[in-house]
Amino acid sequence: RQVIEDAAQWHRSGVAVVASANLSTLDLLNHDLVLNIQQLLTQSGLPADQLCLEITESALLDEPDVALKHLDELSSFGLKLSIDDYGTGQSSLAYVKTLPVNELKIDRAFVTGVDTAPKNAAIVRSTILLCHELGLSVVAEGAETAQEMAWLKNNKCDLIQGYGIAKPMPLGEFLQWVHTFNQTRQQQET
Repeated sequence: RQVIEDAAQWHRSGVAVVASANLSTLDLLNHDLVLNIQQLLTQSGLPADQLCLEITESALLDEPDVALKHLDELSSFGLKLSIDDYGTGQSSLAYVKTLPVNELKIDRAFVTGVDTAPKNAAIVRSTILLCHELGLSVVAEGAETAQEMAWLKNNKCDLIQGYGIAKPMPLGEFLQWVHTFNQTRQQQET
C-alpha cells in the first residue's frame, strides 16, 4: 500500500521512477492479492506499468499453480513482474521460460567481482544473453565498484542496482537524488 501511494505521488509530480515492492510467499499465495492491488492502483491513480512486483524463486515453490495464476492475473493488467535474487535458490530455466515476468535480477553473489572472476563473468554474461533472447530485461544487484559497473554496461546489462549507484536513503533524500541524477544525465546528453 505504501509503495503504491508513494509511487502515485511521484507519478503526479512528474518523477519518472518505476517503484518496486517485494512479494513474500504469503503475499503471492493470498487469494485477495490481485483484487487488493487492482483496488490500490485504481484508488491511487497509479498506472500499472509504474509498479514492479518482485518475487523470489522460493515463493513459487509452495503452491506453484496458485502463484502462477496470480502472476498471470497481475501481468494481464500491466504490472511489471521480476524474479529477484536469480541464481541463489532453486534456479530453473523452466521458471524463466514459463513465468509472465518482465525482468530478472541477477543476485549480487554473481555480480560481485564480475570484472575479475571469470566464472562470475561467464554466468552473468550468459544470463544477460539468455534474458535478452527471451525478451526480458536484466538487473544486476549489488554492483559496488566502477569496474563492475563498466563491465555490466559493456555486456549490455539493462539496469544496475547497488552501492556503486547509491546507498539506500530516506525517501526525501531519494527524491532529491533522482532530481539531481536526471539533471546530470540531461546535461551529459546535450
